[in-house]
Amino acid sequence: MDESGFVSNNVFLNYYSFGSLLLFLTSMLISGVFLFIDQKVSSTKHLAIGTFFLGIFQFGYVISTFLYHPFAAYHRWITVGFILPAILHIGQFIARYPENDFPKFNRITTIVLWSIALFSIGYFCFSTWNASVKYYFTAHRWDFNAEDVNSKIAIIVFSYMFINFLAIPIWRMIHLRGKTRWVVFTFMMSFLIGGTALVIANLLGNDGYLERSIYFTSIVFLFMIAFFIILILYLNFSVEKTSFMLEIVGITFVTVLIVMQILIYISNEDKEFEYDTLSRIRVEKALEGESVKGGISYVFKWNNVENSFDKERYDPKVHPDQEQIEIDFKNTLLYEEMFNLSENGFRESLLELMDHSHENFGGYKYFIVNFLAEHPNLEDKNLKLELSKELSRLNLHVITASNKLDNIFVEDFCTKGKNFLENYKILKMFQIFLEYHWSFCKSDGEYISPTAFKEKILNYFRPFVPSFTRYYRGKSVGDYNFHYIGFIKYDRERNDISEVGFSYRAYREFVHPTALKQIIVLSAVIVTIVFLFPFFFRASLFSPLKDLLSGVEAVNGGNLEVQVPIRTKDEIGFLASSFNNMVFSICNARKELRDYANYLAAKVRFRTEELSEKIEELQNLKIQQDGDYFLTSLLAKPLNYNANKSTRISTQFLLRQKKQFEFKGKQADLGGDICITGNLRLGTSSDYKRYVFAMNGDAMGKSMQGAGGALVIGVIVNSILTRSAADDRILDISPEQWLTEMYEELNSVFKSFDGSMVVSASFFLIEENSGKTYYFNAEHPFTVLYRGERAIFLESSLTLRKIGLESEYAFQVFTTTLREGDVLIVGSDGKDDLNLTPNKDVRSINEDETLFLKIVEAGKGDIEQIEQLICKKGEIIDDLSLLRIEYGVPQLNPEKNCLGTESEGISDWNISYSHARQLYRNGNVKEAIDKLMDLYSKTPEDSKVIKLLGLLSFKDKDYVTAVETLGKYLELNSELSEYWYYFSIANKKLGRFSEAISASEKVAIKQPNNINNLVNLSDLYRLQREYVRAKEIAIKILDLDPQNENAKKILKEIENKI
Repeated sequence: MDESGFVSNNVFLNYYSFGSLLLFLTSMLISGVFLFIDQKVSSTKHLAIGTFFLGIFQFGYVISTFLYHPFAAYHRWITVGFILPAILHIGQFIARYPENDFPKFNRITTIVLWSIALFSIGYFCFSTWNASVKYYFTAHRWDFNAEDVNSKIAIIVFSYMFINFLAIPIWRMIHLRGKTRWVVFTFMMSFLIGGTALVIANLLGNDGYLERSIYFTSIVFLFMIAFFIILILYLNFSVEKTSFMLEIVGITFVTVLIVMQILIYISNEDKEFEYDTLSRIRVEKALEGESVKGGISYVFKWNNVENSFDKERYDPKVHPDQEQIEIDFKNTLLYEEMFNLSENGFRESLLELMDHSHENFGGYKYFIVNFLAEHPNLEDKNLKLELSKELSRLNLHVITASNKLDNIFVEDFCTKGKNFLENYKILKMFQIFLEYHWSFCKSDGEYISPTAFKEKILNYFRPFVPSFTRYYRGKSVGDYNFHYIGFIKYDRERNDISEVGFSYRAYREFVHPTALKQIIVLSAVIVTIVFLFPFFFRASLFSPLKDLLSGVEAVNGGNLEVQVPIRTKDEIGFLASSFNNMVFSICNARKELRDYANYLAAKVRFRTEELSEKIEELQNLKIQQDGDYFLTSLLAKPLNYNANKSTRISTQFLLRQKKQFEFKGKQADLGGDICITGNLRLGTSSDYKRYVFAMNGDAMGKSMQGAGGALVIGVIVNSILTRSAADDRILDISPEQWLTEMYEELNSVFKSFDGSMVVSASFFLIEENSGKTYYFNAEHPFTVLYRGERAIFLESSLTLRKIGLESEYAFQVFTTTLREGDVLIVGSDGKDDLNLTPNKDVRSINEDETLFLKIVEAGKGDIEQIEQLICKKGEIIDDLSLLRIEYGVPQLNPEKNCLGTESEGISDWNISYSHARQLYRNGNVKEAIDKLMDLYSKTPEDSKVIKLLGLLSFKDKDYVTAVETLGKYLELNSELSEYWYYFSIANKKLGRFSEAISASEKVAIKQPNNINNLVNLSDLYRLQREYVRAKEIAIKILDLDPQNENAKKILKEIENKI
C-alpha cells in the first residue's frame, strides 16, 4: 500500500485531534515567544526548552488521535520521552527566576533529574518494545497493554511534578521577598493547574469517571489557562527586553484559541448527537428489514419469551462476543422493566423482579436489595426516583471498575483483582456477591484457566443502562482487530431485544470531515494571528512606535533637531506630535539659556565681586561679634561654679549652651543657663548646721541677652554666697529667712530692668545631717525626685513668677525631707523642648512634660546617660542644663561640668581625666589621646578611661588601639550597640572580618533596622565571599531605604561575582 493509501485508510480526525493539535501549536508558539527574546537570562532559556519539550509531548497525542492504526500505540514513546524533560526544565525556570541565586545547586539538580529521566525513558521503551497493543475506546486511541510499566512511569511523573511544580517553587518563595514571591506563587499555581490537574483528569477520563469529551475539554482548558497565566506573568514581570508586537500576538493567540476550543466543543456535541440520532433511525430500519446505508456490520436478536436467538446477520468469528451481548440484553431488559413498574407498590414489584434476575446481575441485585433495606421509609415515586439516581451513580463506578480490572494481567487477576475490589467500598455488594469466586479463583466450584476466569468475572461488571445506549465493542482475530459501535433496542410489544452493530471505522469516517474543516479553520486562524496580525498593525502601531523610540534614543544621544514623523492621527500620533513639540521647546530653551549664559557671565562676575566685598565686611563684623561672645563666655565661666565640698551631699551639673562659636582657634559656647552650688553654716556658733546650696537658672532671651541675664544672676548669687560663707562665717538666721532675703535681693535687681531681663530658677538649701530641704521655684521647670528607681515631680503647680516680674503668688519657701540615696534632678526647659521629627520639614515639638520622668528612670538618675537619652528622643533646640543633687552619698567627683572648672579637693586622676575630656571638646584629639593613654597605663581597669580612649582612638583611625580598648570595654558593658558597631568597623579596617561580622551581628540583633550597620554587615559578607547572605542583607536595606546607594553598589558587585 502506498503512502496516500495508508493515509486515507488510517488517518481519521475527530474532536480529540483538534484539541491535541491546538495544544501542540500553543506549546510551540509559547516556546517560540521565549526563544526569540534577545539576551535571555538562564530562567528564560529553561522555560523556552521546557515548553518546547511540552510541545513535542503534545505532538505524541496528535499522532495517536490522527492515526487509527496499531502503530499509533508508539506515540507513548514520544509522550513518555518528553514529559519528564519538559517538567524538569520548567522546574529549573522557577529555580532560576528571577536570578540564578544558587547556580551550583541548580546545576546538580538538573543533572540528577536528567539522569533519572533518561533511565526511566529507556526502561519504558525497553519494556514496551514487544508489548501487545490495545484500543482504548474511552480515549479513542491505541496504547500499549503494559499497565505495570505505565503505573511506574506515572509514579515518576507525579514525583517530578511534586519536585518541580511544588517543592522548588515553595523553596524559591522562602528565599524571595516582595512581589517576586507572589509572582512565583502564581507561576506555581499555573503549573499545578496545567500539570497536576491534567494528569488527574487523564486518569479519571481513562478509567471512565469522566465522560471523555468533558474530560478532554477540561484538559485543553486547563492547559490553555495555564499557558495564558504564564505568558501574562512573564510579559508583565520580565526583566528582559520584549517586543510590544510579541505581547499582542502571543496574548491574542492564546485568547482566540480558548474561544475556538469552546466553539469546537459545542460543534462536537452536536455532531455526536447527530450520529446517535442517525444510528437510531438506521437501527429501526434495519430491524424492520429495510435496506440501510451507513456501515451496519451485524444484527443480533433475542426473544425473551422463547429464549431464542436470531443470528442470521451475526458471525461469531468476527463479531463481538455473544456472551457479553446476551448479558447486556438481559441488563437492558431488567432496566426497562424496572423503571416501567408502577409507582404504586414499587418496592414489592421490584423485589419480585429481583428474584427473577439473571446470574450476572448479582452485584446489582445485592445493591438494590441492600438499598431497599437501608431506606425503609421511601415508597413509590420517591423510592423510584432515589433508586434511579443511585443506580446512575453506581453504573459509573461499575464502568470504572471494569476498566481497572480489565487492565490487570490474567496471571495476576485473581489476587490483584480481589485486592482492588476489597478496597472499592462503593462496590461492596459486588464484592460480597463474588466472594466465593475470589476466595478460590474458580467458577461454580470448578477451576478454570486464568483467562477464562477473568472473562467470567468481567461479565459481572457489564453496564446497567437503558435502551439505545451506545456500546463500544471489539473482537481480535489473530493480528487483526475489529471494532464496532452497537445500539441495543428493547421492543416491548414483541418482547424481544436486538442489537445493531455499526463499524467503528464508519463512525470515524462520519466525524472526520467536520474535524478536518475545524483544523483547516484553526490553521487559517493561526496564520492570520502569527503572520497577518503584525502586518495589519505595522502601519498603525508598530512603525509609529518604532519611530517614536528612535526619536527618544536620538534625544538621549543629544540630538535635539530630530522630528518624529506622524503617520496616524490616533493616540500614538498625538504622542508623536507632543514629543516633537517637547523637543522643539527644549531646543529653544537651550538656545535661550546659552544666550543668558553669555549675557550673565559678565554680570555674575560683577555681582560676585560685590558679594565678596560684602562677605568680607560681614566676616570682619562676625569676628568682632565672636570676640564679644568670647569675652562674655570668659566672664560667665567662673560664675558656673560647683563649689560644694560636702561629704554627705554630692552635686554635679551638666551645661550645654546652644550657641557654639570659634574665636581665634578656640571653641566656646554662650547661653542663658547657669548652675551654682556652695556651702553654708546657719545657726549660732555653738549650735549650727551645715547646708548645701544649689541653684539652676535660665535667663530669658537668646545669645547675648540670655548670657547677660545669666551674668547678672551669677554675680549676685556668688556675691551672696561669698558674703554668707566668708571667713568661716556662721549666720544666725533660719534657712527660710536666708532664701527669702536672697529672692528679694535678686528680684529687686532684676525688676530694675523693667521686664527686659528675667530669670526662671530653682533654689535649694539642704541640711547635711537630716536631709531636710528648703526650696522655692520661680517659674522654672518642675524638679524631679528620683527615689527607688521611680521618678516623680517635686512640685505640683506654679507657685511663683520669674525673678524680675511681679508675681500674683505670695513668696513662700517650701520644705521636704530627702532620704538616703534620693536624687534631685533640676534642669532648664531645654530638656523638654525637643524636636521629635528632626529629619522632616515640619518640626514637631515635644509637649509631654512626663517624657523627662521616663528618661530619668531609664538613665537611672545619671545625668550623662540622661543627656544621651534626650538626644536619642529628639533634637535639642535650646540651652540644656542639668543639676544633680544626691543625698547620703560621698562626694567623689564634685567637678563634672562641661566647662572644666577646677575646684579644690579634686584628685590628680580626676583632674587628668577632666583635662582629657576638655582637650577632646576643644578639638585637640591627639593631646586628649596622649593624656588618656597615660591614665590607661596607670588604671587599665577604669571603665571611663577605657570607654573614652576607645572612642577617641577610633575617631583618630588608630584601629589597633581602638580594637584593644573597645573590646575590653564591651566585656564590661555589652549592651551598647553603638560601641559594637565601632568595634566591628575597627576590626574590618584591620582585615579581621570574622570578628567584625560577629560584632555587627550583635548590633543587628538589638537594632535590626540600623541601616549603617546593615550596610557594614552586607559588605563584610561580600568580603568573605558569602554572596547569598550579603545579597539578602542588601535587599533588606533597599526595602528599608530604596535609595540607599551603598546597598545598590554592593548588589552590583555581587552580581559581577556570581
